[in-house]
Amino acid sequence: MRTTQPPVDFEGGAYSGDGVHVNSGFMDGLDVASAKVKATEYLAEHANGVTKVNYRLRDWLVSRQRFWGCPIPIVYCDTHGMVPVPEEQLPIVAPDDVTMDKSGQSPLATHEGFRNTTCPVCGEPARREADTMDTFTDSSWYYLRFADPFTPGQAFDPVEAAKWMPVDQYIGGIEHAILHLLYARFYLKALVDIGMAPGLPREPFRRLFTQGMIRLDGTKMSKSKGNQIAPEKYYDTVGADGLRLFHLFAGPPADDVDWTDQTEEIIEGCARFLDRVYRLSEYDEVNFHDAVDDADVGVRRALHRAIAAVTESYERWSYNIGVAELMQLFNTVSKAARGEHGIERTTLDEAIDTIVKLLAPMAPHVTAEIWESRFPDLASVHLQSWPVADPELVKQDSVTMVVQINGKVRARLQIDPTTSEAGAEALALADPIIIGALAGVSVQRVVARPPRLVNIIV
Repeated sequence: MRTTQPPVDFEGGAYSGDGVHVNSGFMDGLDVASAKVKATEYLAEHANGVTKVNYRLRDWLVSRQRFWGCPIPIVYCDTHGMVPVPEEQLPIVAPDDVTMDKSGQSPLATHEGFRNTTCPVCGEPARREADTMDTFTDSSWYYLRFADPFTPGQAFDPVEAAKWMPVDQYIGGIEHAILHLLYARFYLKALVDIGMAPGLPREPFRRLFTQGMIRLDGTKMSKSKGNQIAPEKYYDTVGADGLRLFHLFAGPPADDVDWTDQTEEIIEGCARFLDRVYRLSEYDEVNFHDAVDDADVGVRRALHRAIAAVTESYERWSYNIGVAELMQLFNTVSKAARGEHGIERTTLDEAIDTIVKLLAPMAPHVTAEIWESRFPDLASVHLQSWPVADPELVKQDSVTMVVQINGKVRARLQIDPTTSEAGAEALALADPIIIGALAGVSVQRVVARPPRLVNIIV
């Protein structure tokens, strides 16, 4: 049976997530995506299959009977028919004094000042097109203007745009990504093909990340359904940072989140955490002692391990884990600072300043206030360098290694984090619990991933 290696903390049931293939023949050691490619190649080589891409692309209707969006630069003349507006008369700007009604047609259609014009060819009376372009038409190439926002007389200078393209990271909801991503890719390919973007790559984005949605009563929030939660009330009760931190803490950003009865409590908890950080930065109820001792060294170890963990959480889009790591670190620092034994002042200052820096991308407003209060003569916290973990303080004397048999956890061992694959395998096979579990069976293979995992396949 072909299978993927489950995570260390996975227990029981069929694992269907990503992981390294085991017991899978020529796909052993590959993740799911790589294994799919390998399997497809295998089928093609043995004349049992072929790689094929299916497209379900339909025509894109770019005109909309709405007021928003760019006016379409076409006029209708009784003599010359449809006439493009000359380039020197562009852009066509929509008026500000339209009348919105319930007729269903664009208000531009009834705005005489906008609609009535003259034919660019003969100068006789003509009518402007009342439809506007789909807003995707504008947003499908805006990244090129962002790369070159100052060149007049043209959409962008391809030489300047080529310095920045492609975009490193594309972020969008799954619906937005499916449509906008398709249009944006189409636009750049077309611009390259017609010679407007020489030297630019045909693909506009390096990476794609699609974030989840917040759902209410099992369905996504939407204006049309009227099932939205207005954020304004939270600005007065927990502040923008409290609400922002909740969104990051609620779960992995790629997953959907359900707005439940417990949501309010979680939001308030995030706000209380920020308040506690603020009060600690003011040395509220803090006890100091003079010399650095073992307890202070322990705080610094926890601090630098948190630096490494939070930094990794940002890089892996695991913001919820980053928030949890910061909360755990804060509890460690607060307990030491407010305990009877107390804390040495430079140790506390390093901890507070580092927490503020690590928290700044998640709670930009309150961290800016804390930093300004502590360092009124320094630049904003958002201009400070990112904390770097000290490897000696991050290093652990031992870690927990999970030992599995056919994917099921059977033992947990404390081992040196520098243990080799051979050493981890030897330790696992020498454990009394594992020896008993393997009695009377034959070991087919051992997959060692020190220092966290050894899986014994029988």
